Amino acid sequence: MTRELHPQEFLALRPEVRALWPEASRQRVDDILPLHAERDGFRAVVEHAEYGGLAGFAYGYRGGPGQWWHDLVAAALGSEGARRWLPPGHFEFVELHVRRDLWGRGIGAGLHDALLAGEAGPAVLSTQRDNERALGLYGRRGWEVIVPEIDFGAGYPPFCVLGKDL
Repeated sequence: MTRELHPQEFLALRPEVRALWPEASRQRVDDILPLHAERDGFRAVVEHAEYGGLAGFAYGYRGGPGQWWHDLVAAALGSEGARRWLPPGHFEFVELHVRRDLWGRGIGAGLHDALLAGEAGPAVLSTQRDNERALGLYGRRGWEVIVPEIDFGAGYPPFCVLGKDL
């Protein structure tokens, strides 16, 4: 069953979240997650496996100027695109991860839908350009590519940015 957690409840799950986070950036969980949990409109949803462990999670918040991701995406979109996709109050869908052995069971789709439930206006996210599984999920849920390629700097693979009207 998917359920929404208060930011402090979600932060208490950091060891389990870390295990599902992509290995290349796992060390960032303790640094980045507390900062994200303090952002305006932070929401986190989790799904537990039958045995009780964390099967997956998703979280997001309202982005704004002065935030690293927001500012890079705004520059890539240009002024007209930024007005369209990054107005005040837009929702940034930040992370969605499902335990690999549970892929293909609808957990990611359920987390996606639960996180966006009740949100309005434009939503944005980024994912790796070669992540066909994620791009397929988002495409089936109505997301469109709004920045085909974005450079997040050294150490990051090529990403794209997607947008969706809620």
